[in-house]
Amino acid sequence: MALTLPAEKTYAELLQTLRSRCGLHPTLGDAPALASILTEAHEYVYAQLDDGIPTESTLTIVTGVPAYEFESNDGDPIARGSVQEVWIRQGDTSRVPLSQGITHGMRADADLRSQPTHYDTRMVDGEYTFEVWPTPDDRYTVYVKHNRVMTRFSEPTDKPCVPSHLVLGYAIAMGKAHYGKADAEVAGQSFRTMLSSAKAEQKENKRFIPPSAAKPGGPYVIATAGGFRQIG
Repeated sequence: MALTLPAEKTYAELLQTLRSRCGLHPTLGDAPALASILTEAHEYVYAQLDDGIPTESTLTIVTGVPAYEFESNDGDPIARGSVQEVWIRQGDTSRVPLSQGITHGMRADADLRSQPTHYDTRMVDGEYTFEVWPTPDDRYTVYVKHNRVMTRFSEPTDKPCVPSHLVLGYAIAMGKAHYGKADAEVAGQSFRTMLSSAKAEQKENKRFIPPSAAKPGGPYVIATAGGFRQIG
């Protein structure tokens, strides 16, 4: 049976769920092995999903709000410093790039409302936030191309850098095996199914370019929906 757990769950919340799923009392008894298993699960899932190819996440910005938690719409955190490009959706079929960098002078013009043209990240109350400028005048979808980065996952409020349901799925399978539960193999098979599905989905969302189509040294022509155009 597939696990259904919101991606925004923290380390502490996942650990508590893990204790329950392994049949341990939620408050009585020390179970240090579970903390180790949960950390191992985070590292294992990261290693399985990190193929070295940048991934693309989406986040939604809304009217009148310039700063957001730097995480995707799925609740997965985006590591500061891993961002390569950021775009904003414009209309139904196109998107335009956002320039990086927001100055103090730009922030001082807080009353300006428009489609954002710039983005930045900065520390606010101990957390990195994603900021856009000007302040949105409407609801927009933002696309962020970034690398997967292994983030800390050991403090109560830490969030995993990979899907929470996969981290929990692996941890439950390992935890049940550790405590000799009869359904350990069933939990393991459930996790393998979820991981296989995640890998397949990850590949479907990437574009693979065969070696023969590699960009030549000089200008070249590509075919587009609107005809042919020269690149370079």
